[in-house]
Amino acid sequence: MKSIAVALAVAAFLFSSFAQADPESEARAHYQSATTHFAVGDFAKAADEYQAAYMLKPDPALLYNAAQAYRLAGNQDKALILYKNYVQLYPHESNVEEVHAQIAKLKEAIAASNNAKTAPPTGTKEPTQATGSGAASTATPAAVTPPATPPEAATAPSSETATDAHERTPLYKKWWLWTIVGGVVVAGVVTGVVLATSSKPAWNNAPEIGPGRMGLEVRW
Repeated sequence: MKSIAVALAVAAFLFSSFAQADPESEARAHYQSATTHFAVGDFAKAADEYQAAYMLKPDPALLYNAAQAYRLAGNQDKALILYKNYVQLYPHESNVEEVHAQIAKLKEAIAASNNAKTAPPTGTKEPTQATGSGAASTATPAAVTPPATPPEAATAPSSETATDAHERTPLYKKWWLWTIVGGVVVAGVVTGVVLATSSKPAWNNAPEIGPGRMGLEVRW
């Protein structure tokens, strides 16, 4: 009985060692873990797992999935490297054209980010300093006694006179007209800016091509 137990223990040890030494089994474990993390949006962990699986089993789908996950995790530089390596190592895969499109988008996004970091600030204005003449201009003038107003001139104009003066005011000098015109102009400018901004497609970071797209599957 003792010899049988020893033999079983040795067999279990050998089987465990063989399973651990099997690169494909380990790669499959990394792949399953990566797919799980990808499904729940943990793209950074999924990227590391896909890369670990590719190191054990150099399959194009694993390299592609790693590039996808790094891009979705926000690691644009690493994603760009893997995408470039993918099209160089596997130029005949079915999704090469889509990968080229992703490379172009990443290059544009990285260039825009670098330009934003190095561009000088705009729209700043130096504070103005008060000059001697300006300070003098703010001094309060001496009080001047106004001349006496004749009683007949001090009376307020009648409502009829005020109405006539108001009606004689030209339309283009009325304040409410220019208020309306200014509001219309501002609304038009804002609308134009919004339309111009929305018409330009932004770089899309959505997973439009995820793992396994277009028949790109791991060849176990």
